[in-house]
Amino acid sequence: MKYLNILIIEDETPLAEMHAEFIKRHSACRQVWLAGNLEQGRMMINSFKPDLIILDNYLPDGRGIELLQELSANKYQGEIIFITAASDIDTVSEAIRCGVFDYLLKPVAYERLEQTLERLNYLHRVRKQTEDVSQWQVDEMFNTFARIQAKPSMPIGIDEITLKVVQEAFNDLDTSYTAEDIAKKLGLSRTTARRYLEFCTKERFLLAEIIYGKVGRPQRIYRRQPSEHAE
Repeated sequence: MKYLNILIIEDETPLAEMHAEFIKRHSACRQVWLAGNLEQGRMMINSFKPDLIILDNYLPDGRGIELLQELSANKYQGEIIFITAASDIDTVSEAIRCGVFDYLLKPVAYERLEQTLERLNYLHRVRKQTEDVSQWQVDEMFNTFARIQAKPSMPIGIDEITLKVVQEAFNDLDTSYTAEDIAKKLGLSRTTARRYLEFCTKERFLLAEIIYGKVGRPQRIYRRQPSEHAE
């Protein structure tokens, strides 16, 4: 798991602090910095070289899209997530052209932001692989999976990309994990990990059993279902 240094460029301090608290709970985060305008943002990017930038567009001294264009031209190696009220097609199109990792409209839905952070964690894991990747892994790296795949009817709180990542952790039939194990392995919150594991159990992809430890505290252990679902 890669621990990220993150810069939030947002002039509304309470909102920036809310973003920071959420990100600290839902990502593999080492450090979070806050900048209130473009000037501060540029200085902190030069000084700290953040792995991830959360960027607003409407700032007191200019537009975030201008900074994005500068970073794209200078081959910035980190990722950028736009969280902004700018919904005009020109800004959205330019952000995509400049390689923004994701674009979230205010007021941000934090469940949507959590999905973005989980996808970012997945991207970092795939980049560590030395073997070839599959087509669906390439699709997820380019964020095309959600666009080309017809959405099944899924319960609230379950999205297809995160579900695939959780299921992939159980490729080996002999592997078993607790919710805490999966949370650490995939960079999810424990609550999110448990939600997906219970969904996989309900769908008969996983088996769940109770194991009692030495002190008698039960643990719920999940393993791959040895059936046609495991093919």
